[in-house]
Amino acid sequence: MDQRDRHQIQHNMDQLIQHTNYGVLMAECVGRQMMSEVMKAIIEDRYPDEASRHKKLFEKITKRGPHAFDILVSICQRNFPTAYKLLKNGNVSTVGSSSRNPSQFEFNSTYHPNRVRSISAGDYSGSELLRQRLANLSIGSPSYSEEDDAKNNNDTVEETTDKGGMRRLQEFGEKVRSLYKVELSARPQSHRILEAYEMRRRNRGVVFIVNVITYINETHPTRNGAEADKDNLVSLFQQLGFTVFYYEDLTSDEFNNLIKELKQSSYLSTECFVFYILAHGNHTKGRDKIYLNDNSVLYVEDVLALFNNANCPKLIRRPKLFFFSICRGDNPDYGTLRLAEHTERDGMINLKKDPPTNMPTYADMLICFSTVPGYAAHRDKQYGSWFVESMCKVWAQHAHDTDVEQLMKLVGKDSSTYRTEHHNALQTLGSEQRGFFNVLYLNPGYYED
Repeated sequence: MDQRDRHQIQHNMDQLIQHTNYGVLMAECVGRQMMSEVMKAIIEDRYPDEASRHKKLFEKITKRGPHAFDILVSICQRNFPTAYKLLKNGNVSTVGSSSRNPSQFEFNSTYHPNRVRSISAGDYSGSELLRQRLANLSIGSPSYSEEDDAKNNNDTVEETTDKGGMRRLQEFGEKVRSLYKVELSARPQSHRILEAYEMRRRNRGVVFIVNVITYINETHPTRNGAEADKDNLVSLFQQLGFTVFYYEDLTSDEFNNLIKELKQSSYLSTECFVFYILAHGNHTKGRDKIYLNDNSVLYVEDVLALFNNANCPKLIRRPKLFFFSICRGDNPDYGTLRLAEHTERDGMINLKKDPPTNMPTYADMLICFSTVPGYAAHRDKQYGSWFVESMCKVWAQHAHDTDVEQLMKLVGKDSSTYRTEHHNALQTLGSEQRGFFNVLYLNPGYYED
């Protein structure tokens, strides 16, 4: 949503609430596919009084993509004349909105339109699984206290932007639901042979999450179900003791500014760093592409380079985990050969040379993809990405006594049992390590300071 339109909603929030009806507005938003049934259920489960639900609905609308304002204007024009005048006649210009046809702003399900809602193979019928998952939405307790909830209700998008409307670095503070409860460690884990990365401080780690849900000018379909990924990932890493940074629909400029700010901050004086991005992607000419909100291309190798030892010395000898929940195109990845000048021809060490004292450029990196080159990644339109769902479930159950590489083997095994409902499609997790020679135990809940 344009920053001016967002401000128009926020500036008139109290009057918009006064001159609209929550039930009608929510029904219209769901009917026009700007909100999902699951999002509606989550809001109504978290916020028992209608006033809080009403405000939260308007806050959510400001984050529902580039055409959300136009859809809201259309809804108000039809049902709430006073609210319509507030949106059309305020200080912020809405020129051009009325010429658009709201019916054209349909939200698509996935990057490949023929893909359908997924189910786990051999477990449930589609409708039975749907009923079970919807029931799970009302089970469990929120991640935050009522005091935190009151604080979060006062947060606005403007508080996370600078005067120019650009997103700035800020710890994520919105309440999310914990669908998976992380089992805690009674003691730090160790390996019989390999050295373990230090993971015992309260400053346990930082996770930077980018979730691209919508695209400017609809250059790619809306990634329905991605909001469930937000809840799952934020909840998981908060329970693991990580400082969470979460952003939706970043443009290239916003992404670059946030990464620069993060690298210059004190946050990276930590034991572990995690980068997680969920978006449309592709794999062409041996390179993995990620499409940001403005349809700019971000290459996976460029992301890794941002945090290598040369470009991010704060993370030297720290474990760095990268997760890419993206489709990877049609071409296989043939890898890269080592340069001849970097390799002894007979494979022996040259004893005339001094022993090396330099650091490798890429070290302590574990890189995981939701799928392998040439294949698509699947996402449930209601409950999020297969990769994220499996990872959060497995990590919550086993992170207290299992190292991360073994955890990802379990995630791959679990996600390989998923199938699309009609076409029986599946996906295979792909991963690689670059100098990741120690073992990483997350030791959730265990601290020595």
